[in-house]
Order: sequence, then structure tokens, then C-alpha cells
Amino acid sequence: MISQEQDVFFLDEQPSPQHLENQKTVKILTVDDDSNFQRSTAFALSTLKVLDCKIELSQAFSYAEACQVLTKENDFAIALVDVVMETEDAGLRLVRAIREVLGNEKIRIILLTGQPGMAPIFDVMRDYDINDYWTKSELSADRLQTILTTNLRSYQQISSIANAKRGLQLIAESSGALYTSRNIKELSGKMLRQLSQLLNLPHGGIVCVKSTGELTEQGISHQIIAASGEFEPYFGYALQQLEQQHIRAQLELCLSRRQSRIENDFTCLFFPDELAGADYSVYLATGRPLDITETELIRVFSMNICGGLHSVSLMSQLDKIAFEDPLVKIPNLNVLIRTLEGVLAEDIREKFNLLIIDIDKFSDFNRVFGSPQGNEMLKHVACCLREHFDACVLVARLKDDKFAVLGPKTLVTADIISRLFIQPYQQGKSKITVNISTVTLPLELADGTAVDAITQVNMALKTAKKLGIRQHVTYQQANDDNVAYHFELLQSLQHSITCNDIHIALQPQVCIKTGEVVGVEALARWTLPNGQNVPPLDFIPIAEATGLITQLGEQLFVQSCQALCALNEAGYTNLCMGVNLSAMQFEQENIVDILKQHIADANMPPGQIEVEVTESIAMQNFETIRKQLNDLRSIDIRVAIDDFGTGFSSLAYLSKLTFDRIKIDKSFIDNVTSDDGAAAIVDSIILLGQRFHMNVIAEGVETKEQAKWLSDRGCHDAQGYFYAKPMPLPELLTWLKNYQKTPL
Repeated sequence: MISQEQDVFFLDEQPSPQHLENQKTVKILTVDDDSNFQRSTAFALSTLKVLDCKIELSQAFSYAEACQVLTKENDFAIALVDVVMETEDAGLRLVRAIREVLGNEKIRIILLTGQPGMAPIFDVMRDYDINDYWTKSELSADRLQTILTTNLRSYQQISSIANAKRGLQLIAESSGALYTSRNIKELSGKMLRQLSQLLNLPHGGIVCVKSTGELTEQGISHQIIAASGEFEPYFGYALQQLEQQHIRAQLELCLSRRQSRIENDFTCLFFPDELAGADYSVYLATGRPLDITETELIRVFSMNICGGLHSVSLMSQLDKIAFEDPLVKIPNLNVLIRTLEGVLAEDIREKFNLLIIDIDKFSDFNRVFGSPQGNEMLKHVACCLREHFDACVLVARLKDDKFAVLGPKTLVTADIISRLFIQPYQQGKSKITVNISTVTLPLELADGTAVDAITQVNMALKTAKKLGIRQHVTYQQANDDNVAYHFELLQSLQHSITCNDIHIALQPQVCIKTGEVVGVEALARWTLPNGQNVPPLDFIPIAEATGLITQLGEQLFVQSCQALCALNEAGYTNLCMGVNLSAMQFEQENIVDILKQHIADANMPPGQIEVEVTESIAMQNFETIRKQLNDLRSIDIRVAIDDFGTGFSSLAYLSKLTFDRIKIDKSFIDNVTSDDGAAAIVDSIILLGQRFHMNVIAEGVETKEQAKWLSDRGCHDAQGYFYAKPMPLPELLTWLKNYQKTPL
């Protein structure tokens, strides 16, 4: 096993010929107050080579000057020191200063004297840490070379041992840090710092690359996962984006050959997948070859790095299980709770929003198309959120069709997020529009723990969902009073339905091209005894949740028939009356008979009644709805599909249902002249109506520009405040009398 790892890590441990050339300098210091001796020594050393190394000479002429030189430069191999200089013991004091004050144990000290009696050799060798002692008269050229050779060899051996000791100590100290790293970013940062220390390199010129294994047009993809110095800006980039072509080529070669490379001015280390969990390579700009000791240290350190990489790989797998949603590959509820706890614990909560997203009618979509298609929708939502937000925003999946976004208030808003889903996406042969509802919690309103905050938002979301689709609510502390409010509203609603106090308002529908009024839609209106108007979005969901919608819907249908009779009697015999039916009404087996009876009681032709069915209701119980719609059309009642584009229909289902009209939802009309996504959806709906020979009407038309845009694209009819608001029957009769049609 060891030999296999050695083969993987290193191609060649022997220094190249240039390695020796780079090592041909050795630093020597001569310390003597005799300038003549200094000149003669310098002359002798100028042509001398020691162990094939060229000498770099420095000179000092006193104890003080020598101390200054040695303090600034601690890499002298040999010092030739005169015993007697400005004082009789200046040389001996310098020896003690070198060993005890500067702590330099590696430098080889050769003591010289011109007066042997001043410092007896035996006493000096016993009392001072010197390596040689000679009289100046004995220093012939040959002897000087022998002395320097012996001491340089000793210095190299001691340096090698010291470097090995320092390196092993560093490796031992760093092992724990490498093995306790929790992610590759943390580990690679530690690895680069420790490699710099181990090889005495400046903290720069280092690149760590991970092989992703993905095949691109340029070959196998590699990612820069750590960098320092001038390469730091490349962190997170693909290796192909690194401008330094030489470095890029060496890293790619190292990864392709799966072996480390030691060259004259750089080293490339390779860490294999079987030991590290993935293929990694590290480029070190050493500027010199590594010596044998450094090579051995790198070998040992590489094993530690492999262990750390493998540990991080295992930790990453555990994190994925604990903190990543397995379907959509984004953080899960555990991550949201942990991150949210951190935000709530610091004094920054007022800067953050927590926004919960719920996909409207997702259960209906799953029921109609199946869970595999539902999973694709979840992946699409996760992908849209993940690609839009950067690292400062957390996107997580809570469960089922619920997602969470946590981040700065300027980035996390319902408007920003809802715009991500305006454009439909292709799923098979169908284009699907995802409708979402959201609740935004400003974190300064969060009470208690992270779990408490999430619970707060979920409760508010349930309330918002009862109001219909595409609800975007900002949480307020007053939300906690909603339960009491809705209970009181329910009691009032029961009384009003019993007393038949909920009435209809009628909104005209106009042919865009001719300006003629072609129909009206009956809309529920409820006014309390105190004069307060209750919005339909408040009381319709309560009626649906309690079953009161069946009785209410029937009352409104009867009122609509009566209003149509009044319009016919006033001479407006060509108008069509649009009436909304709820899902619960369609669950009545005899709904067709009920409607037929009310039409007969009003003594009016069924062909003037148009029943409006929402897209989601049509998809909910397809076969039952299909039969009932066919039965309605068999007695000449017209059928419209309402809020089209907000649910999950497909061409396959639409082709099996018989509709006379498609109603385009107001949410698309609002931005049709300014938003390409909304315009594309409306265009598609109009073309769809033409394809299936259905009349197309747009709801919520409020400007002439919108009406003109719709007319240009073939939309037949429109209703909205541009033409008229909903109004009681008497007011409608007056409006019709005074109406002047304006063709576009």
C-alpha cells in the first residue's frame, strides 16, 4: 500500500541538474578587525568553491557590527571569527551571543586567532560551542578549503535535520486541523497555509483544483476550490478560466496522469479519488526545486491531506443526508432552522425577511398529471429560486410544495419572487405556469425561536390560501386576531345567507372592436347592517370552508336570473349573464336539474346564461365535470372557463371539455403592455381560444392601451374599470341607457 501511494504522489525524487545549479551559493561571514586579513581572506575565497557551491561573502569588523549582520540575516552557513578584536574576548562573546542570544545552532563557527596564548584551544573548545579553532598562520588555501568543506557538509546535515524536525512538528500540529475541517473550502484554506509554512514559501502562488468529472467541449471540467496570493480572485472559477496557461497546463497534466510532479521552479501535488474522495491537484510556485528532506516531508504531509480530504468527503455526504433535500438538491428545513436561529440570535433581525412560498393547486396538479410531473414542477421552482439568488440568500425546501427564502429585505420580497414565475415553462408537450402564494415575515416581528417563527408564517399562509390563488401577504402581529375576526364573520355570514342579504353587482362585458355591450357578470356583494362592505375575498373562502357556498351560490344564481329578466324587459335582450359556480355546487349530482328549474321559474331562455367554471375546478374531478358541462350545454346554457392560465390544464384535457369562452385572468392583463412574460401568456391564451373556436374575454381591463393591445391580437371581449365598474341592477339600467359605444 505504501509503495502504491508513493508511486501516485511522486514521479521523481532526484533533483535535476538545474537543481544543483540553483544550490551553488553558500553564505559565509568573516569577522575580524584586521582589514589586511579581511582582504586576503576575501581574495582567497573569491576563487574557491566548496562542495561545488559558490561562496557569497559578507564581512564584519567588530563584535557590534557582526551582531547587526547576524540579526538581519540568519542563513549564514559558516562564520570565521577572530578571537581578539576591539577587546581580548570580543570573538568569544560573539560566539555566546550567536548561540545563546540569537539561538542560532545551525551556523558553523570557526574560531581564528593570531595569538594562540590569548585563548588556549582546549579551554575554548570545552567552554564554547564552536566547531573549529585555527591559528591564522595555519590557514593555507588547501587547508581553508578543507575546513570549509567539512563545516559546510556539517551545516547541510544539521539544516536538513532541523528542517525535518520543524516540518514533522508542523505536520503533527496540523493533522488535527485537517481532520476536523467540515468542508472543502475550510480544509483547502488550511492546506495552502500549511504548505506555505512547510516549504518556507510566501503565502501566494498556490492553486488547488478539484476534478468535477464533467465532460465539456474543452475536456474534463476542473474547478479552482482554493487559491492564494495573485490567484485568489480565481476562487470558484473553472480551471479553463485561469489566465496563466503554463499553470493551467501543469494542473491538467497532473490530473490526467494522476501523478505528482516536482520540477525546478514549481511542484504539482496529486491526491487521488480513492484516497481523497475526488481527484485533487495543488500547484505550488516554489521558485526552486525541493530538496530531498522537503520531498519526504511533502510525502508525509500529502498522506495527511488525503485523510483530511476523505474526512471532508464523508462529512459532505452526511451533510447532504441531514441538510439537503434529496429531490430538488437545495437546503432543507434543518438548514433553515439553523440559519434562522443564527439571524435571530444577532442584532440584525430587522434587516431580514423570511418568505414562505406555496405552489397554488399543487395537489390538483399531482392528481391530474401524476407525481413524476409534480416532482418536475418542484425541481423547476427550486431551480428558479436557486439561480436567481446569490450566496447571501438562503433558499430551502420545507416540505411538499412549500419553499422558504431567507435574506436581506432588499432582496427577498414577494414582488421579486413572483416575477420569477410569470413565464411558463415547458413540461413535455405542455407549457405550465406556476402560480404561487407567499407570506413575508419581517424578522423583527418574529416571536420566540426559529421554529416559532416558521410556525407563525405557516399559520398566516393557511389563512392567505383560503383567499384564493396568487395571494401575497406580509405578516403582521394583527394576523393573530384573524381567527377571532373570521369566527365573527362566519356568524354574520350565516345570518345574512338565511336572510338572503347578499346581493349581486353586475359588471358589463364589451366587444372590444365594436364597443357593443355583449353581456354582464354577476358578482357577489355583501354589506353589513353598519354599512361596512365585506370583500368577497374575505367571505367567499369562509363560505367554501363551511359548506355555506352551496346555499349562497344558489341564491346568487336566482338573483342573476331575475336580473336578466329585468334586462330583457328593458329591451336589452341580447345580453348574456355570467354566473360563477363553486366546486361544491358541481359536487351536487342534481346541479343541472337545479339550474334548469331556476331558469324555468324565471321564464327566460337558457341560452342567455353563461356558467363560469374555474380552471382548477375543471381539472379537479375531470370526468364528473365533463359530464355536467355537456349536460349544461345540452340545454343551451353556455360554459366559460374562468381565471384561465392560473391552474394546471393541458391541451389534452381542454380538447375533451366543451367550452364556449375562455376568460383571461386579471393578473396577466395588469402587466400585458409592460411585461414580456405576461404578454406571452396572454398571446398564447388568445391563440388557444382561436384554435378551439372559443370566444376570448379579458378580465380587469383598466386602460385604453390594454384594450388596444388585446384587440390587435384578436381578443374578442373585455370587462373592467376601463368600461364600467360592477353596479346594482338599477344603476346598470341607467348606465346602459346613457352608454355610447366607442369602437377601437
